[in-house]
Amino acid sequence: MLQKWHLVAGAILAIVALSAGCSRQAAAESRVRSVEARIDGITCPTCVPPLKSALKRQYDKSTIEVDDDKDTATVHFAAGDSFSAPEFRAAVERVRMRVVTVRMQACGTVDAADGNKWLTAGSSRFLVRSDRELPLKAPLCADGTLETRDDPPTFLVSAFTIQGASGS
Repeated sequence: MLQKWHLVAGAILAIVALSAGCSRQAAAESRVRSVEARIDGITCPTCVPPLKSALKRQYDKSTIEVDDDKDTATVHFAAGDSFSAPEFRAAVERVRMRVVTVRMQACGTVDAADGNKWLTAGSSRFLVRSDRELPLKAPLCADGTLETRDDPPTFLVSAFTIQGASGS
């Protein structure tokens, strides 16, 4: 009887430990999640297929949306596709259009080097600027605008959440 009680108690403790682990938010995978670009040159619905095709050639695993009413192209990146601002711009320019602004969502970590802060999100690295203090070495997800004409591209973070922390 005592042996059965130990087995039951052990099973209950295992379930409690497992459920406690599941209740914590796991750190998000480090990568660019999505970009939404306002595009100059989407003048009618017939402009959508060539732009969508150019972006799909560049990001073949990802979901591409082009909205001719809003003049936007959005890429929701699959885990196997990585974002590069120059490659994105080149894909758009191949169909004689122009990137005006880029809004980006990315997850990664921030580090400091040479007096600057840098966000590493998968294979992408961006100079970061923010009105709020960005924590170093903590996994975070950020939203903001990307200055793609800067070299290196500058990510102007407007909001972020620290991943894996309670309440984030």
